[in-house]
Amino acid sequence: MRTIAVGDIHGCYEELLQLLSKVEITEEDCLISLGDIVDRGVDSVKVYDFLRNRPNTVVLMGNHERKHLRQTLSYSQEIVTLQFGDRYGEFLEWISNLPYYYETDQAIFVHAAVEDGIPIEEQKQEVLCGCTAGEKHLEKKYRDISWSQLYSGVKPIIFGHRVVGDSPLIIAQKAYGIDTGACHGGKLTALILPNFEIVQVPAPKDYWQAEIVKWQLPVMMAKPWSSYKWEKIQAICDELKNSSNPELSAFIANKEQWMQDLLALAPQVILKVEEKLAELIFIYGKDNFKKPASRFSYATLLYQANASNLTSKFLQQTLQTPDKWLQVMRDLGI
Repeated sequence: MRTIAVGDIHGCYEELLQLLSKVEITEEDCLISLGDIVDRGVDSVKVYDFLRNRPNTVVLMGNHERKHLRQTLSYSQEIVTLQFGDRYGEFLEWISNLPYYYETDQAIFVHAAVEDGIPIEEQKQEVLCGCTAGEKHLEKKYRDISWSQLYSGVKPIIFGHRVVGDSPLIIAQKAYGIDTGACHGGKLTALILPNFEIVQVPAPKDYWQAEIVKWQLPVMMAKPWSSYKWEKIQAICDELKNSSNPELSAFIANKEQWMQDLLALAPQVILKVEEKLAELIFIYGKDNFKKPASRFSYATLLYQANASNLTSKFLQQTLQTPDKWLQVMRDLGI
């Protein structure tokens, strides 16, 4: 039986199939993915389905899987949430059980790094998977020296995470870095044990650069605009309204107009609040209206109107999102 370790796949499904065909993988061979199976490439869902369903397969926790698990989503993760659709929850459940390392008689497999002199079972998860906290920890400990240069363990470490160029980083019998940037138009690399044989297939193009452009509009359309603060909506609009993508710039222009139209209703909101305040004072008196006023979702606005300080600026500062603004409008019957 062979052990076949594959570097960061990042959604490069066709390259994965080509690589496994090239190494002539059999059912008896153990396949180890070093993590980062999703994001950036075109076929994250297909890669997930393949690795999940193949027997005799180990998938390690990469920093990109951990981002999904922790819901610290940047652009590449937002794309993958759309690609998975209704199956995204299933994907999160599956990656929650991924190991941070795998050890055989011949080697130790991790996604990103290890600290020298610490048993593998005692290593920090952040270091093993290469998340930001782990990267900072290693920088503080080793300064400008790579952990792989200092590693002195008995078993070699097989890792991915950092693109090392078109060819693997090899420190014989110590460390083997096999992320060769397939999703960026580089190569997908396999390391075959017990002979430590290198096999590669090239990617025909930089998938990530194409995906960045392709998914801009769908990602923007899927954002929870109503829950964003006004300042965040404006910042996104300022950044993208002059996009070279005409569909995206039109969508952003519509969102900015939507926000401005909502805020332009401030005089109506103020008028309705003042009418409600007058009604409460008429019923309960000026000294006793505050307790019954507290039952309303816009009680703060009633108190501010009573102090003659209810302005459009105060409304925007108090009702900081479209959701809150629209809820008060509904409650006021606007």
